[in-house]
Amino acid sequence: MKHRVLLTMSVAALAFCGPAVAAGTATAAAGTATGTAGAATVRHAAAGHRYCVAVAARPGQAAPSMSCYRTFAASIRAATRGRVRLPASAKPGSVTPDQINAADVTPATVYVLSIDFANAGYGGSSLTWTQSSKCGAFLASSMPSGWNDVISSVQASSGCATTLFWNINFGSPTYPIAKNGAASSLGVFNDEASSQSWCTAEPCGS
Repeated sequence: MKHRVLLTMSVAALAFCGPAVAAGTATAAAGTATGTAGAATVRHAAAGHRYCVAVAARPGQAAPSMSCYRTFAASIRAATRGRVRLPASAKPGSVTPDQINAADVTPATVYVLSIDFANAGYGGSSLTWTQSSKCGAFLASSMPSGWNDVISSVQASSGCATTLFWNINFGSPTYPIAKNGAASSLGVFNDEASSQSWCTAEPCGS
């Protein structure tokens, strides 16, 4: 069955943090990315747009926690380890396929598999999926916290195809997207994806 993830924050945390996000919530890897990106890292921001990065799992592995950033530019810079640097004011969806896919010709230590967007037309909050090698069999048996039933558009990259699943654990129906393809709107699949997988040619399985 599908499940919806609700984000909660205690009153005490709100009183302590005010408008800022509590320190020490990011993982060590996210902290490194923050230093590179030059923008504060946010863990599971409760309100407003969130620009997040997560590592897709290999079969048999659990996906690590995601890290979120205050700007889309910072999230893309972190996701590409500084290879792609957008203007600080860059809007979601402004990164081009050529910029992302340049990892195929430029030595890279991380690859962007796809970017999921909360709004149609590649807008709103974003979830950038990465891996340390070029496209292979990667998966997310459930979406990260706050991202269940949220996705409304997708851009695939780095030689990957991707498939969205209506239910967690790769339950059907499915929405496949071709290698390096994109979907500016998911139609009846808008706000319905609960798991996702990546492969070299659609459709991707579990």
